[in-house]
This record gives sequence, C-alpha cells and structure tokens, in this order.
Amino acid sequence: MGAVFRISFYTADIPTLCSSYPGKVYGTFLDGENMYKKDLSPFGIIVIGNEANGISPATAACVSDRLFIPPFPADDPGSESLNAAVATAVTVAEFRRRLLSGNPRPER
Repeated sequence: MGAVFRISFYTADIPTLCSSYPGKVYGTFLDGENMYKKDLSPFGIIVIGNEANGISPATAACVSDRLFIPPFPADDPGSESLNAAVATAVTVAEFRRRLLSGNPRPER
C-alpha cells in the first residue's frame, strides 16, 4: 500500500489529453477487438473505465483502438465485466509481454 507514495501524480482532462495525443489511444470495451489477436503498439495511452460506467462518452470518442479482454475459456462468457484494477493488470501485462518479446503482433 505504501508504494502509492513513491510516485508522482498529475491531473489532466482525459478527453483533452487523449485527443491531442499523436499515437494510439487504447480503451477497454465489451464490444472491442480481442486484445490477444490485435496488433498493439509499444507506445500509446491505455484507458480503463470504472466498473459501473465504463469509459465516458467524451473519452470513448478519442479512443483509436477498442480492446476486449476475452473470457476463458473463450466459448464460456461467464461474467460480463472485470474489476477495473484487474482489467488494468491484464491489459498492461499483455502490452508488456509483447514489448519484452519484441513482437507487438500476435502469434497466429
């Protein structure tokens, strides 16, 4: 818990930040593309919405790539959403895995 005090915090208007960003803006959505099958850039912004409301419409309008975290197993949808912290961990872990492998493209 104390690790939160080791980082710097900045505030920003998320839609303004995302709309002015020159690269990819990824967001997690239930209607997005399977993130394990999608090409991912090693640079970009990742937006995660909260459990109750998801990503705001203003921010969603700035998202260039809509991602979906598929259920496991894929043919058993189970629950409809993940806790925002869990969704963040899963998404960031996949970006990191691809970055460390040197291959932003999924293995086919």
